Order: sequence, then C-alpha cells, then structure tokens
Amino acid sequence: MHDWQYFFNHDRSNLNQATYRIFEPEWKAEILHWFSQKNVDKRQKEDFIQALIGFDDGCGDFYRYRAYFLAAEALSQFPECSLGDAIVEQVLKWSYAYFRQDKSDWQILPKPLVKTARKTLELTDRKRVIAAFVHLIHTTESRTVLRLAAEKLGKLDPGNKSAIAALMLLIQQNNSHLGTAIRSLEKIGYGNETVITTLIQFIKITPWAVIHSLGQIGCGNETAIAALIKFIKMKPDEITNEWLMLEDIYEGAIKALGNIAYGNQIAIATLIDFIQRYKDDLICSDAAKALWDIDPGNAIALNIWIFRTCYAKNVCK
Repeated sequence: MHDWQYFFNHDRSNLNQATYRIFEPEWKAEILHWFSQKNVDKRQKEDFIQALIGFDDGCGDFYRYRAYFLAAEALSQFPECSLGDAIVEQVLKWSYAYFRQDKSDWQILPKPLVKTARKTLELTDRKRVIAAFVHLIHTTESRTVLRLAAEKLGKLDPGNKSAIAALMLLIQQNNSHLGTAIRSLEKIGYGNETVITTLIQFIKITPWAVIHSLGQIGCGNETAIAALIKFIKMKPDEITNEWLMLEDIYEGAIKALGNIAYGNQIAIATLIDFIQRYKDDLICSDAAKALWDIDPGNAIALNIWIFRTCYAKNVCK
C-alpha cells in the first residue's frame, strides 16, 4: 500500500461522514511505519506531509493541530522531508506559552497546545530540533526565551556551544537575573571547563549560587576544587561584603568540595587543617562528612563522628 490517501478515510465515497485514520490512535504506528519504508515513493511521503500540515478541520483548529503534530512525528521516520525545517520551527513556537510575532504583538497560546507541542519536540527529528533551538537562541529578543531555549538545548545536546554561550552572555549582561542564569548553566555545563571558569568570575557577586553550582558540575575539576579550597581557607578579615556570613561560606564550600574532590590530596589536607583549626565548632561535622566522602575510612573524620555521637548522648542524658 503506497497511496497515502488510504490513511485519511475509511469510506472515501462518503467523505462527510468518514472517520479519518490519521486521528485514530491504533493507526498511528502503521502510519509512522509507512513513512519509514524505503519502497514508498518520496513524492508520496511529501504529499502526505503537505496534506497533514495543510489540514483544514473547519472546527476551531483542534484537528488541524493534531494533523500537524502527526506530520512532525513523521519526520523521525522521514528526516529528508523538504518541509521539515518549517514544521519543527512551528512546533517550537507552539511549545512556548507565548511568543512574539512582531515588536508590538505577543500571542498567548492555549496550555494543551503548548503541552502537546513540547511532547512532540521529543518525538520528531532530533537534529532539526537542535538546529531550531540554535536558530531561536541567535534570533530571539527575549531574555526569558533565550534562557529557556538555551537550557532546553543544553539538555538535548549536552555541551552545545550555542547554549553555553547564550547563558554566559546572560550572566555577563544582566546581574539582576544572575542567580537564575547560573542555575540554568548548572543544568547543562557539567564538567565544562569554560563554564566553570566563567562561574568563578562571579563568585564574589553571588558566592552561594556559584559555590553550589561548582559542587554540581565540577566533579574532579582542578579549577573548581581550587576555588572551593580558597573559600575554605578564607579568614574573617577577607570578607568584604557585609551581607556574607563566613560560616555560611564555609558550609557551602565544604559540602561542594565533598561532592567533587574524591581522592584529591590537596582537598583532603585542606579539610584536615580546617578540622584542626575549628575542632570545637559544629561546622566540623560538615567538614568530617566531606572528608569521609572524598577519603573513605579517614581516621580523623571517624574520630570526629565518634566524638559528636558521644557528646550528643551525654547532652541528652
């Protein structure tokens, strides 16, 4: 069966009452399989795609959208389709709660349409989706869209240079949304040296956000480890921001170091030194846990825990 029109109607002699196969769930797998067949003429496939994206339901576009999304899914089996770029670009627009048509007009989209569009982006031609997000990043005027698109692109294509560059640009240009951009960069920048170096540049402006991010993406990275060690060694008179609490900085840096510095001898020595300097402070518990995480079986960490446990039992008696 090579004729694509077979999928449109059960009874082609009575089109007004016919049921469209393209809208019946049990036919979807067969339709997608049809698009994957090498022995089906490419012109037939192109005509079917054109019919789907041009479908006019005459009842509020409900079925028009369903036909369009089916065409988008078909691209996963027919990636060479000449209409593929335009289809994915349109689905990408629908995947946002709103988008700007021109400088004065924003269109609000129905939630069901947005939800289905986002799901369809996961099912269509992945290479085209990545390319569409890259294009959006380079053309959007909205910082919010830029951030969301970069974050999504980074998940689709880990390490994507355009996604990372977009978030780094946001961080450098807009301090009012610095924390949000850093969290987005954290989601896509795992192990990326450029990301880590860029984050460290803003560590004095928003230390908590940067420290947390380093603890998430800097596993084994010497640059990230060195930055955290510097904070752990910080002296009270080195605090220049009146809003910063040294204890909070210590706690965040210690926990982050415990996440990323497994087996690192400099980190181990730093934590041991910290414990010895602040041996009567409660923060030693955090340092002991971090020390155990990066150096399992460490005697100093074990002794701290034993001491804390015994102390707690005595206090509770």
